[in-house]
Amino acid sequence: MLLMNYLTTAWRNMVNNKLFSAINVFGLAIGLAACVMIMLYVKHETNYDEFWQKADRIHRSHITFNIPGRDPMHAVTSPGPLIHALKKDFAQIEHATRIGNWRPTMSYGDKVFIEQAKLVDADFVNIFDVKVLAGDIRAALSDNHSIVLSETMANKFFDQEQAIGKVLSLDFDHFQRDYKVAAIIEDTPDNSQLDLPILVLIDEKDWQDQNYMFHAWFSVNAQLYFTTKQASDLDTINAEYDTFANNNFPKMPIGGDDAKASDFLKLSAMNIKDLHLNSIGFGEMRPQGNQTMVVTFSAIAVLILLIAAINFMNLSTAQASKRAKEVSLRKVMGASKTDLILQFLGESVLLTLFAFALAFALVELTLPVYNEVLNKNLTLDYSPSNLLRLSGLALVVGVLSGLYPAFILSSFRPAKVLKANKSAETKASLKLRASLVVIQFAVSIGLFVATAVVYSQMQYALKMDAGYNKENVMVMFRVGREAASEKREVLINELEKHPQVTSVTYSNETPGNSNENNTMMRTPDIPAEDAVIIGQRDVGYNFFETYQINVLAGRTYDKDRNDVGPTTEQLREGEAFQGSIVVNESALKRLGLGTPEQAIGKVLITARGDVGEDLYVELVVIGVVEDIHFDSLRSTIRPEVYPLSANFGGSISMRFNGSPETLKQDAEVLWKQQVPSIPFAYSFVEDDIAELYQQEQGEAKLFAAFSGLAIFVACLGLFGLASFTATRRTKEIGIRKVMGASVFDIVKMLVLSFSKPVFIACLVAWPIAFYFMVDWLEVFVYRIDTSFIVFLCAISGVFALLIAWVTVASNSIKVARANPISALRYE
Repeated sequence: MLLMNYLTTAWRNMVNNKLFSAINVFGLAIGLAACVMIMLYVKHETNYDEFWQKADRIHRSHITFNIPGRDPMHAVTSPGPLIHALKKDFAQIEHATRIGNWRPTMSYGDKVFIEQAKLVDADFVNIFDVKVLAGDIRAALSDNHSIVLSETMANKFFDQEQAIGKVLSLDFDHFQRDYKVAAIIEDTPDNSQLDLPILVLIDEKDWQDQNYMFHAWFSVNAQLYFTTKQASDLDTINAEYDTFANNNFPKMPIGGDDAKASDFLKLSAMNIKDLHLNSIGFGEMRPQGNQTMVVTFSAIAVLILLIAAINFMNLSTAQASKRAKEVSLRKVMGASKTDLILQFLGESVLLTLFAFALAFALVELTLPVYNEVLNKNLTLDYSPSNLLRLSGLALVVGVLSGLYPAFILSSFRPAKVLKANKSAETKASLKLRASLVVIQFAVSIGLFVATAVVYSQMQYALKMDAGYNKENVMVMFRVGREAASEKREVLINELEKHPQVTSVTYSNETPGNSNENNTMMRTPDIPAEDAVIIGQRDVGYNFFETYQINVLAGRTYDKDRNDVGPTTEQLREGEAFQGSIVVNESALKRLGLGTPEQAIGKVLITARGDVGEDLYVELVVIGVVEDIHFDSLRSTIRPEVYPLSANFGGSISMRFNGSPETLKQDAEVLWKQQVPSIPFAYSFVEDDIAELYQQEQGEAKLFAAFSGLAIFVACLGLFGLASFTATRRTKEIGIRKVMGASVFDIVKMLVLSFSKPVFIACLVAWPIAFYFMVDWLEVFVYRIDTSFIVFLCAISGVFALLIAWVTVASNSIKVARANPISALRYE
């Protein structure tokens, strides 16, 4: 009976105070919805690769090259021979496998595909318990004529046909082979750093002519996973890795006779469950997560929920005077303080349950957009255990939000309240409410600054002068494959005739699609052991013209001049003649070549062939170009040389005018005419560069969305508080109007009373936001100036003040315009 009385009272209170109830329910619903969505993201990001049976004992080896004069080069891939040395030197290792990546041309009947094939060792099956849908994966990975397909790949190649036993022809460029489908496996889950569409056994004999793949100690082309007998063995291996490197790696080509491998490279291993958020380096199969973002979004979820809870506390304590008589009468009738606390906590929980139901609806409505921004496939789990956890969250929020108001309301003294016919609100309560408003706006201002900084950095990255013109450049890929390479000159000649095309070139790398290729280089007066490592990008004729790269001195490559240097075979046969080379500004400083003008005509020496052959070629500097930024702003522009690749180019780039779609269609027709055996692949450089910042752009959008939610919820609370304050000061407003105050004076008075908390919030939020955003910008080598953050802080303060003024003014005008007679009759 008592419970029904409490529920009835709670319901009547909600109905009688529709505005405050709606603000509380809607504010809490937004807070809970944001919290649930961020929890989905955090759970997904922190559960990567936990589903493997041996996850605690599966580790991956990484390598970092520390080259003097260069940023550290981090790689999550490893040298090919490392696997054999690890199994030899570490008894703790049970099994080990490399997972290399290649994109062979695959054909079945008249169907032709180019897909990622993973080259693995036989031990793969002893490490990863992939789910086999058909066939025998163990037998497949013990035979270099068998292939394993994921379910998606099997359906793509064979539609609804039975895939087991079918034969696929794979062309790796260097060798061709028919493979029989021996097993079908389940697609790798989304929450894994591994991507395993196709598995093929590594046979090192197949790659003898491509020494860099599995035989070279300083070339990293495959990820290396291994299992240990105990999870703790990982610490032992990491502690001994330096000694291991010194004992197994060949002498580095730099540093002199006394140099050790550990002076220039660092090996480390990391457990598979930590890879998604903590590994650093190039060579990942799938995009990595961001530990900072996981922590940041978790904090944002708590902050938005905190703002909603603050709204509840503020409005509930502000409403206390309206319920003073009810509380006092209940006490007179025998209700204890505990009974009243339970009653008001029950009302709080009831409001929260309404908000909880609305939150689920909001989550379901916004999940598709949320997934699109994050590029993920998150779903809400309606299992009983998950619903119980979420209900527990709602219950905790309801209790914590209502705890302080419940104690305030239950503490009224009946005699004092009934005698005065009102409740005297304490100064402590007023101060607490003001403090909570400050916290609300401090959080909102901080999020606004963070959003503005992230957005500004993204705009800076996209608009920064990278040293070339990325607009109106289309790239055709797969030109380096044997069938396409034979047609390269035909393709270039035909494209040059296209009315939209103004310039055509070929190269091994293009912006946004580059590799960490390097070469040893020195001047004649530098000893061979002191040669420096310089970045290398092989280019073709017209490369600098097509990308509109500024030439500081000299010239670029010319077909009518003898710029082509000797090939490795020519050097082996004793032919030694000088070639030409173009370098960038950073290379001048690294090699000590002086000014761009002084560098022209100087000779550079570089090694060719295999280690130990002692083959060298001399290259004359014919041109110096501005530094070119092909990669993201997270990396420093490296010293680079641009050798002329006369016989090979992996892609064709063309600068064009007019419709990109028309050019794409015409280029595809040309490709299919000339190279029908290889699928057409293309991109636009602008899109490739934008993709480098896809993660940050997603972060910026989410920051903006969550900041907007926080500000909106804070405004809801401010609106309700302003409404209540204006109502409570009705008599004062009436007297002021009688004494001659205008509507503007009244509104100004009410607006200014809410300005002080905003000013205090700015003083709290600005230093915190500045500190964290400066730290966030540290990952970018090229970034906005920190003084700009100060400007954004000032803008955020003005913005917050305007929001407060508009919110309060919109509510106060109605009261200020009221007839003073009605106001004076108010009490």
